[in-house]
Amino acid sequence: MTEKKKVLALMCERSVDVNDADLQNLSDLGVVKFPCSGMIQPLMIEAALKAGACGVVVTGCQIGDCFYREGNKLLMERLLGERPPGLKKNVDKRRVLGLWLSKLQKSRFIDDTKEFTNFVVNLK
Repeated sequence: MTEKKKVLALMCERSVDVNDADLQNLSDLGVVKFPCSGMIQPLMIEAALKAGACGVVVTGCQIGDCFYREGNKLLMERLLGERPPGLKKNVDKRRVLGLWLSKLQKSRFIDDTKEFTNFVVNLK
């Protein structure tokens, strides 16, 4: 039997509001929550991929609406390579999805994460 590929979601607690019931149809998704997306470092994303995750979803508050001032903007700039530390050049950026969502955008999170999961599990 082959092991099912997993996607890891690194989520800001103040971003989209999802619970276990919301994630029932996303059985391939593991979730780690942080007080602010600004605490999520590119090294964490790289470590997840190196440990066997086939993809990483990162969520933060909507840009311009960070509860802790600019944590979401800092992470977005790191993912885009505009602010150090950024993702290493050998990281397949197709395996990383950044979503900047309000608490009410649950359906967008679920839809985008399903689509991303279907995409990354089929990448070679």
